[in-house]
Amino acid sequence: MNRTIAILLATYNGAPHLAAQLDSLLAQTHTDWQLLARDDGSTDDTPLILADYRARYPDRITILPGYGRRLGASANFAALMTSADADYLMFCDQDDVWLPEKIERAMAAMNELAAQHGADLSLLVHTDLAVTDARLQSVEPSLWRYQHTDPAHSTQLNRVLVQNYATGCTMLFNRAARDLALPIPTAAMMHDWWLALVVAAFGQVGFVDTPLVLYRQHGLNDIGAQGFTAGDVLRRFTQWRAAREIIRQVLAQGVAFLERYGERLTPAQREMLSVYARLDSFNGLLRRWYLLKYRFFYTGFARNVGRLVIG
Repeated sequence: MNRTIAILLATYNGAPHLAAQLDSLLAQTHTDWQLLARDDGSTDDTPLILADYRARYPDRITILPGYGRRLGASANFAALMTSADADYLMFCDQDDVWLPEKIERAMAAMNELAAQHGADLSLLVHTDLAVTDARLQSVEPSLWRYQHTDPAHSTQLNRVLVQNYATGCTMLFNRAARDLALPIPTAAMMHDWWLALVVAAFGQVGFVDTPLVLYRQHGLNDIGAQGFTAGDVLRRFTQWRAAREIIRQVLAQGVAFLERYGERLTPAQREMLSVYARLDSFNGLLRRWYLLKYRFFYTGFARNVGRLVIG
């Protein structure tokens, strides 16, 4: 797969929607790509669908053997990242539909980043998504606006530490970013969040403010689109124990990041990460002070009020 784009498709029991996604890849206006898929031990017809498309498009599609091992979504994508040999890589979810110009638009933005900052730097581009129901009927035309998310924060390490602004299925990233991010640690919240952290710290993040993926919501999504009105946020933060556990996991990811990359960080980044990694060791007042000092903020006033209340 040298000198091309590797699309990394992780599947698990995705038979109802997989063919539509594969057809959307085949309809892309940018055609210089190869698909690398790995099934995570599906018990439905997903392997049969993959094998059928592989037989019809042998020059396009490669299936990475899974040997029946169940890795989970993040580790499945990590295995694909490790196996891919390409200059650029893209994550692909089994249940979405890519709009025809998705790769073309993302590559145009990537070429701009490379021209400005150099192709050897870790580079990542992500885009907006259109939220749909299971039948691809529109729910929200823009995930970013639905969640009141500012994609500009995806370039800022302090913001990406607490919230991932780049959805994996919209990402295009280069080999340098892949090489620096691997291996994905078990402490990572998800493969895409870890990658976003790496590029925010050491490279350049770009974004396309256009929905280029139909983000299908069907009740079985690993993450899914969640509303972020004041009421939505309040309901989440009132689930005190669950909220604290998520915060603990996100902090653990920050600790793993500091341990992996501490010597590569600038002094200012290292200072910030050192404080972030120890947030839970401070008393409530000091913890809230550091949240404000280093601007460990979410997008949206209500989310940040909830975080300060929890402490």
